[in-house]
Amino acid sequence: MKPFVRAYYRSPASGAGAIQSAAAAASVEYRITNPYETVDWDRWNRCRTQLHAHTLYSDGEVNIAEAVEQYYAQGYDILAVTDHGVVNTGWNRPHKMIPVIGYNKLLKADRIRPMSDERYREITTGADRGGRGMLDVKLGIEMNALNIRKNHVNGYFCGWGQNRLGREEDYETAVAATERAGGISVINHPGDFFGANRDIERAYDWRNIMVFADSLLAHPKSCVGVEAFNRIDTADRYDRIVWDRLLQYCIPRGRNVWAFSNDDSHVLTDIGLTAEIMLLPELSEAALRAAMENGTFFACSKIARLELGEDFKGNGNYAYVKRITVDDENDVIAVEAENADLIEWVSNGKVIAEGPSIRLREHADSIGAYVRFQIRNEGGLLLSQAFICDDGHMERHLVPRPAEEPLSLFGKVRSFFRRTLPGELIYTKRVLEK
Repeated sequence: MKPFVRAYYRSPASGAGAIQSAAAAASVEYRITNPYETVDWDRWNRCRTQLHAHTLYSDGEVNIAEAVEQYYAQGYDILAVTDHGVVNTGWNRPHKMIPVIGYNKLLKADRIRPMSDERYREITTGADRGGRGMLDVKLGIEMNALNIRKNHVNGYFCGWGQNRLGREEDYETAVAATERAGGISVINHPGDFFGANRDIERAYDWRNIMVFADSLLAHPKSCVGVEAFNRIDTADRYDRIVWDRLLQYCIPRGRNVWAFSNDDSHVLTDIGLTAEIMLLPELSEAALRAAMENGTFFACSKIARLELGEDFKGNGNYAYVKRITVDDENDVIAVEAENADLIEWVSNGKVIAEGPSIRLREHADSIGAYVRFQIRNEGGLLLSQAFICDDGHMERHLVPRPAEEPLSLFGKVRSFFRRTLPGELIYTKRVLEK
């Protein structure tokens, strides 16, 4: 395995957390908020989960039955099919396809058919897998179906978004409507929206981060997080940076942001590249929703180009987290894991410690508002959710909102034009692709 790539990590930006003296650091005491506090590590199941998959019902190349069979064969316990603008009503039910995105209805009509009721019962009950069924997450959808900039949002548990093509640059409509309909949402491949893979500085630019932070802060109960991994991690190779920046900005303002990891599968070779390991007391939609809302899961990927190298692809199982222990009195977080080659602790996008535990007071000069761990091994990279570390002076960690320059008349015209399809095509070609 190639050594861990550290080059992209940065120290906190100026004004985003004061550096303390050694004497001051030694006297710091933390109140730790542990997202895994409710987990019963001895009894709860670890469910391999995929929450972002496409089929012939939108722009995928795979029949829904083929996709389900592949995930089932690879040991997944939960699958949400999230076609563009098309609500999943069940793997064994025909879905309502939409114009433009539903071009497969003309090109591949003979292949578009639901799974048989008999096979559906076998898979959902695990009849041929020792009783270990795979959960069909109903009402999943990828919203803003026809956007050049890919301001895509996944919705779950409510079914809002059928036939809605969305508007360029607009996350808020989908997020807010999903909340009103009683569902929850996840922002997909954030770095792809502003072309971060072409320029890493775009992932650090606070003005770009605000695009997501505003919706996350406005909807803390329903917009639960962002994808930190997506598919083969090319256009989205800097999404862990984006996630860390969101944690820096949002946690001092009162909310955590969960990291998701999804295949965004369109072809068979996409299937199985990523997973969320959900910690659940039972295999049910209610338990899944609670885990998504509370952050009781890990985000995993076989490919992590920045952390594990451009050519690395996991071959084997991810690390198995047996237990997380938080000693709030002594400010220690410890993780017990099997199949773990290296455990690293990250704060403000920077690795600050290695090993199975971290004593926060010893790293007080490097810790912002949170710390998280990541584990690498031959299977890939596993990310924990963030542990909020409140030193009693959370205001020191507030990142100021970036100043917004007033638009000139030309700027207002350009902004209006970019909300149209031709304008967005020109912007993408002339600006983002430079």
